[in-house]
Amino acid sequence: MRRSIPIVVALAAALAGCSAGSARSAGAGAAPASSASASADPIPPVRDPKNLVGTPPCALLTPAQLTANRIDQSGRPKDIVGAPGCEWSDRAYTREISMWADIGPDVLHNNYAQRDTYPVFEITQVAGHPAIRTKNLVNGTSCHFVVAAAEKQTLNVRFTSLRQGLEEPCGPARALAEAVMGNLPPHTS
Repeated sequence: MRRSIPIVVALAAALAGCSAGSARSAGAGAAPASSASASADPIPPVRDPKNLVGTPPCALLTPAQLTANRIDQSGRPKDIVGAPGCEWSDRAYTREISMWADIGPDVLHNNYAQRDTYPVFEITQVAGHPAIRTKNLVNGTSCHFVVAAAEKQTLNVRFTSLRQGLEEPCGPARALAEAVMGNLPPHTS
């Protein structure tokens, strides 16, 4: 009877170790790590591709979608990290939205390769499309979604709450990315 107690304790410790994961990379939509999937591509292929080419960045959201997100200022075209983009904010200056499209580079795989540099990193999906969610600060008020609209067409959405602690930014960022994906026309080859 005494010999079974250490075995039970060892088995419980092993099971606890198997269930422990990284809070930084685990989450809804995150692929579990296993030896069988370690060699598999962590970014799934795009199904139902959407076309980002030809839509001006400030036209990615409809006026109704902007109003629903309490944005009462017109979008301002802006160069964002070398790509044409758009930035919106409200008159009270409590929230800011930035969007841009990367056409050509493989942004999701590039972000995945840099995953250890983000305190918050999650492989997820947005409107059925492969996506990555990042935050530069765990408790920061800015959240960034990178969504594969089609092969070599990537939507970037960053939502920032401009008052510390005002609101959690990843919920609005995801909702905005989903809205844009719903607005995009199908990609035809």
